[in-house]
Amino acid sequence: MFRPLVLPLLVLLLNNSAQAETADREKPMNIVADNCALDQKTQQSVCTGNVIVTQGTMVIRADKLTTRQDEQGNQFSQGEGRPVRFKQKLDSGELLNAEALRFDYDGAKGFMILLDKAWVKRHQDLVVGDKITYDMNTEFYQAQSKAGNRVNITLTPKVKASETASKPVSKE
Repeated sequence: MFRPLVLPLLVLLLNNSAQAETADREKPMNIVADNCALDQKTQQSVCTGNVIVTQGTMVIRADKLTTRQDEQGNQFSQGEGRPVRFKQKLDSGELLNAEALRFDYDGAKGFMILLDKAWVKRHQDLVVGDKITYDMNTEFYQAQSKAGNRVNITLTPKVKASETASKPVSKE
């Protein structure tokens, strides 16, 4: 049972001006793996062995990936790995990295749910939990923990340009 940690403060992890590459979900999803079974009629596939998914700037690496596409072209996937790795470029040009043992991706809603030993990192900011729900549209996170575990969040202060300019230069 997950114990939600009410953390709307996680919005602080990311400022609202930097969002995930907005065009990513409109680009084709490419899957490379050791083995894949694809049912063209149902638009479902199961891929195993060194699975690499790319969609725009988003890259997912997993051991097993199950995907489907609905009639509107929205893509959905579930993955397992030791661990599953997720990377995406934000509109700001920054990289977002994440890891978990399992994930569930809903392309229609723009949601990624990371499960078991999950973490998300941007710059030096880090969110760690048993379950992290990530809204790619708003970059809002909700971290939860199983009973007995805790969520861990590290937020690094941003250095202001005026502070760096006022520091003395060493003459060594």
